[in-house]
Amino acid sequence: MTSQYAASPSGPARPAPGRDPGADARTLAELRQPGGRPVLIKGAVVISQDPAVGDYAAGDILIRDGKIAHVGENLAGPAGQAVVIDAAGTIAVPGFVDAHVHAWEGQLRGTAPTLDFGGYLGFTAFGYGPHYRPHDNYAGTLATALVALDAGITTIVDNSHNSRTPEHSSAAVEALIDAGIRGVHASGAPVGADVPTWPVDVTRLRSEYFTSQDQLVTLRLFDLYPTTDLWEFARREGLWISSEMGSHIEDVAGVLADLDARGLLTREHAFNHCNALAGQTWDLIKRSGAAVNLAPRSDAAFGVGSAFPPVDQARAAGLVPGLSGDNEISYGLGMFTEMQTLLNKHRGSVFGRIAAGEQDPPDQLAPSEVLRFATLGGAANAGLAHKVGSLTPGKEADITLIRTTDVNTAPGSNAVATVTAFAHAGNVDTVLVAGQIRKWRGQLTGHDMNAVSAQVLASRDYLFAASHQRADVLADVGTSPL
Repeated sequence: MTSQYAASPSGPARPAPGRDPGADARTLAELRQPGGRPVLIKGAVVISQDPAVGDYAAGDILIRDGKIAHVGENLAGPAGQAVVIDAAGTIAVPGFVDAHVHAWEGQLRGTAPTLDFGGYLGFTAFGYGPHYRPHDNYAGTLATALVALDAGITTIVDNSHNSRTPEHSSAAVEALIDAGIRGVHASGAPVGADVPTWPVDVTRLRSEYFTSQDQLVTLRLFDLYPTTDLWEFARREGLWISSEMGSHIEDVAGVLADLDARGLLTREHAFNHCNALAGQTWDLIKRSGAAVNLAPRSDAAFGVGSAFPPVDQARAAGLVPGLSGDNEISYGLGMFTEMQTLLNKHRGSVFGRIAAGEQDPPDQLAPSEVLRFATLGGAANAGLAHKVGSLTPGKEADITLIRTTDVNTAPGSNAVATVTAFAHAGNVDTVLVAGQIRKWRGQLTGHDMNAVSAQVLASRDYLFAASHQRADVLADVGTSPL
């Protein structure tokens, strides 16, 4: 018996992208043709993240030469002979930016879901890390970069702290290039290892891979512990540094105050986790112009600091933090889940403080605020706020389209809430990086995914064998292979 309330079989209430595979195939073929035709993303709900541009319930985005040319309504006239992407039934947002991830660990995804921070270091840096060949650096980094693109993350800051040889470093950079993602290669020394070729090899990396200021992959340094020597090297070389700021660092205030007194704490710094920061150190970072990022899931999973990201401290200092996935050892990479986790954890924390009698708790995080963290905040951490993070004319066309016609996102009644609290990677319809299609109608493009999967699996199996371990898909999640 059919209920009287059953939906009519006439179809969905709003158009669903990709209903005509033939039309989609023709559009993709046009997008891949050389010749520089403009691209018009038409009919999306547009969340620009730029007050001067505004948001649109049914808007268009015109792309020329890989950059955003116009954002507005009914842009068919200025578009001329553009290739049209039918974006009805989607939300267009700036591509997400993951401000801190160790991509080289990608083939170890899901192998140890219950490690604390010490266990994580033993598992990666002192466990599998020493067995990595350059090819394994490549396979892990490629795996992570493709997962990011699939989830609408168009930029990652790759804290590549497994630079055991120059060949290891080159392999990690080449993986970012081959993935087609906008990546920041933050070259770092392996934890606990003496590598005589680092950081001096960074000058070779620059001359070999980073000859232009206008390319998708850029270069910086990564350090676990801020040191005068490395920060002076970075200043001489004109490089940014990403630094870990978890609970493992003692006297952070004194260390950073000393570096600031030496003129080394500048806006060309990004700080990860930030659980070790306290008191006036937040104001010191704000004055320097440096960026900070938070790891909502990593801190809880590994027991870093209080296990709660210091979002209220960042807000009080007037900082817009980025968000980071950190790694895929224990959970999957995805900005949607980071936003959802932060929103829910913070909401629960505020309610808990109210219940405990606190008279002046912080304001609840708004969904729009968390979306800003995932876009503009991440762009600041990547040193790319002038290029990405908002749908602003003149910026790079790094754009993510999210379907509102799927069972979990329909009917898309509130666009920001849909993005920050309901969507997941499976709802990402289309991803563009610098105007180039990286995901199309739900499928990654430009890669033989069977070949990539085989490459990643072979790398994992080699690392397990080298460590005298074996893969066991039914292993007790309370244990780890090492």
